[in-house]
Amino acid sequence: MDLFMIDSDTDEYTESSDSEELEERETIFSGHAQDILTSLDESILKIDDFLSFERGFSHGDIVSHISDPSGQLGRVVDIDMVVDLESQSGKVLRDVNSKRLVRVRSFMAGDYVIMGSWIGRVNQVIDLVKVVFNDGTKCEILVKDPDMLVPVMPGWYEEMIQFYYPGQRVRMKNASTGSKTAKWLCGDWGTKNSNEGTVCSAEAGLVQVYWISSLSRVWGSCKTDPTPSSLQEPKNLTLLSCFQDANWQLGDWCTLLDMASAGAPKSSVKMVKNYGQGSSGIFTISKTRTTIDVLWQNGLVSVGMDPRTVAPISNLGDHDFWPEQFVLEKAIASEEACTPKFQRVGVVKKVDALERTVKVKWGRNQGGFVGDVKEETVSAYELVEHPDFSFCVGEVVVRLVPSLDKVEEAKSGFDSLLCFGNFVGHKEGGVEVKWANGVLSKVDPFEICGLERLLDIVSPQPVSEVITNATDSTRFTDEQEDQGSPDDPKILDESSYDCVESLRKATARLFPKAAFDFLSDLFGRPHVLNHSGMVKEETNNQVVGSTERQLDANETTKPEPKKLQKEAAKPNETSDLPVIYAKPREFKRFDVIDECTDHYFTNQTGSSLVKKGWLKKIQQEWSILENNLPESIYVRACEERMDLLRACIIGAAGTPYHDGLFFFDIFFPADYPHEPPLVHYHSGGLRLNPNLYESGKVCLSLLNTWTGSGTEVWDPKSSTVLQVLLSLQALVLNEKPYFNEAGYDKQVGRADGEKNSVTYNENAFLLSCKSMMYLIQKPPKHFEDFIREHFTCHAPRLITACKAYLDGAQVGSLCKNEEPFGACHKSCSTGFKLMLAKLLPKLVSTFTEMGIDCNPSNPLAHVSG
Repeated sequence: MDLFMIDSDTDEYTESSDSEELEERETIFSGHAQDILTSLDESILKIDDFLSFERGFSHGDIVSHISDPSGQLGRVVDIDMVVDLESQSGKVLRDVNSKRLVRVRSFMAGDYVIMGSWIGRVNQVIDLVKVVFNDGTKCEILVKDPDMLVPVMPGWYEEMIQFYYPGQRVRMKNASTGSKTAKWLCGDWGTKNSNEGTVCSAEAGLVQVYWISSLSRVWGSCKTDPTPSSLQEPKNLTLLSCFQDANWQLGDWCTLLDMASAGAPKSSVKMVKNYGQGSSGIFTISKTRTTIDVLWQNGLVSVGMDPRTVAPISNLGDHDFWPEQFVLEKAIASEEACTPKFQRVGVVKKVDALERTVKVKWGRNQGGFVGDVKEETVSAYELVEHPDFSFCVGEVVVRLVPSLDKVEEAKSGFDSLLCFGNFVGHKEGGVEVKWANGVLSKVDPFEICGLERLLDIVSPQPVSEVITNATDSTRFTDEQEDQGSPDDPKILDESSYDCVESLRKATARLFPKAAFDFLSDLFGRPHVLNHSGMVKEETNNQVVGSTERQLDANETTKPEPKKLQKEAAKPNETSDLPVIYAKPREFKRFDVIDECTDHYFTNQTGSSLVKKGWLKKIQQEWSILENNLPESIYVRACEERMDLLRACIIGAAGTPYHDGLFFFDIFFPADYPHEPPLVHYHSGGLRLNPNLYESGKVCLSLLNTWTGSGTEVWDPKSSTVLQVLLSLQALVLNEKPYFNEAGYDKQVGRADGEKNSVTYNENAFLLSCKSMMYLIQKPPKHFEDFIREHFTCHAPRLITACKAYLDGAQVGSLCKNEEPFGACHKSCSTGFKLMLAKLLPKLVSTFTEMGIDCNPSNPLAHVSG
């Protein structure tokens, strides 16, 4: 009984003590856990704060709403920025307006500067540094070589700073060189006992400038101002800058304006003193917070937007316009499509980005808006940005004078600082410029000119390496390239007799006499043909043997090409329709013509010896083309010039090029097939595809005119001309040519990319229609009948498609059998309909003048499918 009671008491005691101990431990550990969690939360907040970088924007950047990336676009017109600054000691100064920040150096490489009537660009800045050495001596050093004065024990902080600053510990590394550029303020070189010291001040000492141009040269004055010295003191130069307060980035170094002298509140001055600038007086930007003002295409302005609510647009469409932008009206169609004519000049007032329409105020000329000022809503496709009145935000501009006889008067009446400035934006029918003296004013666009554009006019010679490097990144010269220009003929060497003899004998029965005339002209070897068709030499020159001569009939089974039939189709006497509507004769997909005088490469010849096997390869190409061309590709070879071909590709259904004709001239170089053929596109001056330039250049990796790898590039063993033509048809003239542009393939499936693709297709179809009119007026030789026959069959379907587009069908949505577009197809834009409505009557008129019936009931419509 007692034992039982003792055991019970013991159990009761044990449970009680364990419970108290557990509670005590829970209290202790809960406190530690709370501390840990609190510390973790603070750490996470610090990490989030550190990682919360803002997307940076600059004036003039193009943006779209994140919520509607395919909607209207906007342009950043103003930026308000506050920053957090961190001193060298680690203290942070928060929420500082960027307008209070100053660069650590007044001039930096790349800055534009003004001196008198000259404008130049800074190449290098040489620092002037005052150093107090450990022994008390003090000197002023012009540091031409950074190795002359180096930091003492540089750490990561010192390595990041690329300039000298007050409080920095430095060492005179090269005493002998330093003594030559040093000016002693206390003591001298002989009394100095230490090479180490502390920087007490640092500033720009000398500025090396490349002088670009002067007002005398720009204005055409007979008196030319002498070019200033390249080395200048900073006090002689005026910095040309714009939007400096909005261009700060994380990690930039800066100083603060003198708050007291700037009239700032005492509280602000006290705040700076409390945080301290450190002995250096410099800060690094640790965080930025910005708001932006955006001008939208519809004319509205959003003020104080959070930059996280918009996304940058890197690829702007050719038909995106902005309020107050200067535009020209393009002619709908001219006598020659390759010569587009511009008509009225106007200013954009409002843009409907979705419907591709633009409200324009017409009547702008050099005197302003004159006469009957008219506002009209037009298609974006019939407008082009005014080439002389277009400027980039921040671009350096120069004031022009009205006439040369007022040059001297203008020079004497204008302050030079009011003649150089930066373009700020368009405003109320004019342009805003911030001049070098800080004045902001509105001028007429014809009063100024961009500096780079002016240099191209005034001085054709290269300006400088610095300027060239700066402008090369913005110039796209591929469009100016002209491959295989007939103005630069290349001459064959006339010494490959062995190859000539073997080729002649191997192909004597395969090609007409004109082919041998071509070889004779090419190699300068006279010859005649005997009655058997074999080559008979007029000279006794010994023929060098070649394996090519051993070809037998089994190796050359290609039938002799026939000349193109020239007889016109006979009229159908039993029909009331015009002669053109007689059933068209069959136009062979491949044939040989007798001459090709209008071929682009007529004057082009090989640049080196014709390789052995060249003619055999051409023979193989002809055979492949004759037997394998699809129905939509037609080729003509030339018997007089076997190195020339002309091809025509019919635009495929479902693409913006449907029913159109696209001509290409082809040249086989002397080293063919070891190098690809040269191809020229008959553009008519129209750019309707990213790969086909106005100049005629064809950009295709298979032609080695664009980058590629593997089967994308030319392979001498397997590549053929047929492969080139099929690539042009399937890969270039495709359903969505917009994505052919370099880098644009990344936009496939994205809202902004698909929007631009639809816009590109609409414009491509309009240009394709213009190209048709041009081809009808100036058909390539030997394809006149084919063009007539093609449009006789395809014009009714083309007109039907145009009417469907006017009713809302999307470009390329009609099938080959003219089935109506389904509900899945989106409607085309109003701007496209406006432009097509103006173009369609001219297209129909062109067909009618040619004797083609555009009525779908035309009995020959769609004969050639």
